[in-house]
Amino acid sequence: MKRAVTILIVLAAEFALFEAGLRLHAGTEAAPEFQALFAQDDRIGHVLKPGASARFSTVEFTTDIHINGAGVRDDDFGSKPPDERRVVILGDSLVLAVQVPLSDTFAKHLERRLNTGRRDRLRYRVINAGVQGYGPVEERLFFEKVASKLEPDLVIVGVYVGNDAIEAVDSAPKIHPDPASVDEAGDRAAQGLRRLVRRSIVLQIARLRAQTLAARLGTPTPERPLLTYLADEPDVVRRGLEITAECLEQIRDEARRAGATIAILLLPARFQLDDEDYRLLSGIVEGAGGHLDRDAASTRFDAALQRVGVPILDPLAVFRRAVDPQSLYFETTAHLTPRGHEVLAGALYDFLVDRRLVP
Repeated sequence: MKRAVTILIVLAAEFALFEAGLRLHAGTEAAPEFQALFAQDDRIGHVLKPGASARFSTVEFTTDIHINGAGVRDDDFGSKPPDERRVVILGDSLVLAVQVPLSDTFAKHLERRLNTGRRDRLRYRVINAGVQGYGPVEERLFFEKVASKLEPDLVIVGVYVGNDAIEAVDSAPKIHPDPASVDEAGDRAAQGLRRLVRRSIVLQIARLRAQTLAARLGTPTPERPLLTYLADEPDVVRRGLEITAECLEQIRDEARRAGATIAILLLPARFQLDDEDYRLLSGIVEGAGGHLDRDAASTRFDAALQRVGVPILDPLAVFRRAVDPQSLYFETTAHLTPRGHEVLAGALYDFLVDRRLVP
């Protein structure tokens, strides 16, 4: 027993030392300063903490992040003046965009374009309401709790086709609880374990190493988000698309009751633009006996969300026409670079004008 206790103490000490060292130097989202941007929420899971600030540094970028009093990453603002029109953009980490300064996000690029050369008294405020780790379910709940109070005239829901279908299924119990399978203690334990893994750099590395080892020793399996790109659509993807459409319909209805219109923005994955990434992932999927359809997720989301009855922008064609399209995404984080944000803002501006969502 003494030896066992001694071993556990040594392992705990080594874990703490590795964790502390990696947090000081690795620059990951598990760093305490970055995690301080978030607060736990009983219904949604987590939200951005009003008034929180952090400097996030990695090998590719250093960014100062501030959460305003309304609970979104944007400039501070109060009640809406009579001559102001507000565009609120919902989404996940691609919208929050901690990789670039706020002024370089596509939301602020769009805001400047909407206000340039205007001859009337209207001024547009484009509000970044993205939150790291959100999917369609969380975005619906966040709109109800936070974003609807921002007095939007136009709501744009950013849908990441790379994983939103899978995340919708995982988060479905938040809006469709099953009384027959409620296990509050088990749910709390599972949520606590997920939070621990997400916040620990050591556990994240261990999880990746375990996945690599399993792939080498057995039959490789594609990561769950890639299921949306399989040529043969799995049932879980169909279910996720249905939940996503349902969530967007509810955002649409609540926005309309507040006098706002709504549009959908489909955000592609990096490998849809990067040939080398696509070849690598395609090989993994083929090794597991499947076939990767490069644009299947974009096509499936576009088809599934037609029932929402609102304008949909898929900027994939615009991205591919850009010079050096793979440079629109960071290589390590697979999020938009400053140039990627600028190209997306241009496509979004043209879309809003063409659909007469803005004058």
